[in-house]
Amino acid sequence: MSLKNSFTRTIAIALGRKDGWGATTLYGLAHLGKSLFWYAGEILFAFYLTEQVGLPASQMGMVLGLGLIVSAAIDIITASRFRRTLSDAAAAGRLQFAGSILCALAFLGVFLGFWIPTSYGFAYAMVSGLAFRVAFALFDLPQNALMALATSDSASRDRVASTRIWFSGIAILIIALAVGPLVADPESAAGAVRYLILALCVGVPAVAGAYGLGRVVSRTDSPEPTILPAPGGTVGLPRPSAVFWLLTTLMVVTSLATPIFSKLEPYFASFVIRSPLWGGVIICAMAFGVVLGQPLWSILCRRHARAVVMIAAALAQIVALMWFWIWPNDHPAGFAGAALLFGLGNGGVGMVLWGAFSETVARSARGREGLSYAAFTATAKVTLGLGGLGLGAALGGIDYRGGDNAMIVTLMTTVPAAGAVVIVLIGVVWTKLETSSR
Repeated sequence: MSLKNSFTRTIAIALGRKDGWGATTLYGLAHLGKSLFWYAGEILFAFYLTEQVGLPASQMGMVLGLGLIVSAAIDIITASRFRRTLSDAAAAGRLQFAGSILCALAFLGVFLGFWIPTSYGFAYAMVSGLAFRVAFALFDLPQNALMALATSDSASRDRVASTRIWFSGIAILIIALAVGPLVADPESAAGAVRYLILALCVGVPAVAGAYGLGRVVSRTDSPEPTILPAPGGTVGLPRPSAVFWLLTTLMVVTSLATPIFSKLEPYFASFVIRSPLWGGVIICAMAFGVVLGQPLWSILCRRHARAVVMIAAALAQIVALMWFWIWPNDHPAGFAGAALLFGLGNGGVGMVLWGAFSETVARSARGREGLSYAAFTATAKVTLGLGGLGLGAALGGIDYRGGDNAMIVTLMTTVPAAGAVVIVLIGVVWTKLETSSR
């Protein structure tokens, strides 16, 4: 059998198989493109709106917060409208490719805000932000659904989840490399042009990756998942289990608390250590932690229960955030070490979360994959929106450019640390549930 025929046969089986790393890697590359959009928004939108466009912190919080809350509704509407599409691998592949093109155009539009007259700046930021959220839903939901549609067993879903998180880390790293140049020259036209260049550099690989994944799943025979009827329910219409609610709670916690670290990192670089170079190094270190930790978490998930692995990852986050909080500002290399450990833990929690949820969907939500993922991501976006509103209110209440800049470190460590403590508690409850069920 030729290498070409072997590769074709491999990707015709499913995602996440031991003999199907070619297809799984292509899924990861497509997810990389989508993640570039997401993390560019997560890491840079807040700073861009306040320092480049000139919006007050309260208006920035409204743009981020309300945009994400409306985006949650968009996810549900999109999943309902494309329910059949999101239950078929080939159709989902076509939809995510179309969504990638729309997302690239809308993302570019967001960064035109610098040239909009000041009196229309807030309105333009709201409208362009919502356009991006609609396009992102068409890109995001189909890719998520493929984790259940094109995998055959629990191990396969863990492999896809690990690959997904690994490429998410690469996306964070790429965006992190742009942080230094982008925060170095705020309020200038030259700085605004750099954001447009970033948008173009993000859009091209995103569309290319989505096209490649669409081609792969167009000839993928998705295996039929094992469907287990829920107690008292029917196949495809399950009653939410206790684990489902635990995972939903976990999504709330990780969406509310963890992103505060990366959202405030550009402010930390500009107004605390006052070094765009070290700001870039620190966010890169966090990304390296996410990437380098995936082989470790994959091995641990094969040997231990997911809940146990998640507890270990959350404890790593807590140690890292304590380290970051107490470290002196005049030795920024130590911040990079703490960020590396934080990223390591963050990647572990993310892998467990997505692997476990994909397992739940594949086993008990046949025909409703899109709606299941839409509900899950909508939960995340509502929580992220509330977090954005809270962040805007917090920054609006302090002089973070001057005498209150130490509050930036306090916020970016204590909030994620509190979330990590809750994650440990969720892991303990999850472990007890699994023990009692056995």
